[in-house]
Amino acid sequence: MVPLSGFESASAREILAWAIEAYGDDFAIATSFQKEGMVIVDLASRISSHVRVFTIDTGRLPDETYQMMETVRQRYGIQVEIVFPDREEVEQMVMLHGPNLFYTSVPSRERCCEVRKVHSLERKLATLKAWAGGLRREQSGTRRLTPKVEKQGERMKLSPLADWTSAQVEEYIREHHVPRHPLYERGYTSIGCAPCTRAIEPGEDERAGRWWWEQDAKKECGIHFGADGKVRRAPVEEVETEEVEMHKGFTLWFTGMSGAGKSTISRALELRLREKGAKVEVLDGDVVRTHLSKGLGFSKEDRDENVRRIGFVCELLSRNGVIAVAAAISPYRAVREEVRARIPNFVEIYVECPVEVLAERDVKGLYKRALAGEIANFTGVSDPYEPPLHPEVVVNSSTETAEESVAKIWATLERLGLVSFDRSSLSHQRI
Repeated sequence: MVPLSGFESASAREILAWAIEAYGDDFAIATSFQKEGMVIVDLASRISSHVRVFTIDTGRLPDETYQMMETVRQRYGIQVEIVFPDREEVEQMVMLHGPNLFYTSVPSRERCCEVRKVHSLERKLATLKAWAGGLRREQSGTRRLTPKVEKQGERMKLSPLADWTSAQVEEYIREHHVPRHPLYERGYTSIGCAPCTRAIEPGEDERAGRWWWEQDAKKECGIHFGADGKVRRAPVEEVETEEVEMHKGFTLWFTGMSGAGKSTISRALELRLREKGAKVEVLDGDVVRTHLSKGLGFSKEDRDENVRRIGFVCELLSRNGVIAVAAAISPYRAVREEVRARIPNFVEIYVECPVEVLAERDVKGLYKRALAGEIANFTGVSDPYEPPLHPEVVVNSSTETAEESVAKIWATLERLGLVSFDRSSLSHQRI
């Protein structure tokens, strides 16, 4: 394989030709049908007639973007693969924060992008070995170091137009009659979701049309990757280097049976903490199972090992000034207490809910099958769930709304000296 630095002297066509030959159907082009993405699609279509193209349909796209999907099909014979966000995740977010939460705060906007775009992209990339996007170094300061080819975790990311100027993009589009998104003719220079994009005024920066209601905010959607291939919340270049006083880290451990509402309540609490300026990371049990604990089964030993791994990460985060939020069934009391003993600032939150209610909520019918004896080792039915004896907080999702549960948790955090309404920030006291 050519060293990655060797691709810096390669042309966009050469890079795409290499990827198409090396990865075949495991390579795809990601596009939102802006100029750069369309140039890449056009270049690739001249190399091979079997190029995969995908896009993320957030559910809030303008009609003109759907027109572009059809244009690509007609012009290039490419059936665009459309990736949708997780329905349940979107429903929970909208139920808790409303359909237009992005107008309320930057953390809320970032949460919307995360649910509708970032998670969707992560799922799609998990099926590929290589992919290409339309980043250019000229576009913004956060993109000035974009390599043409880089390895991110287990896959290769291509930015074949990284060294192109906007003039080169325009010249290619004119010369090859590349289809142009209709919104460009109406003054748009950056095209995303309909509510979050507008045309710009003369003299404005080309990304000024994104989230225009925000003052002095970073105009990025949150899709940034580290060397391990995982999504970062902000590119390294955007992190403030000025030394500031950091809050103490602590761990919020949500435990309860499957479907009790741990993820919903923990995400709502995460958003509230972020609005107060906190550094927060959420370790959701389902997500952890696909990464950190991949390969573990559901025996007692494996369940305990899963909890220990989550606890280890929470300990590291807390030690470094981050609020770690763990949302996992964690059915066995002894291993939860083992984790508690390792983390000085540990707040256990028991999300209570009767089995009968859980069975009614369960659209997959797993509880009913377990109660009928059809599923073995099902937590809370045929396998034990051991409720905490002395949790710091008990919430009941069958009698409380998520907002009421968050308020109860917040009141406990205030009582413990971990958060303060008066300063609208996090305190420095320990439990």
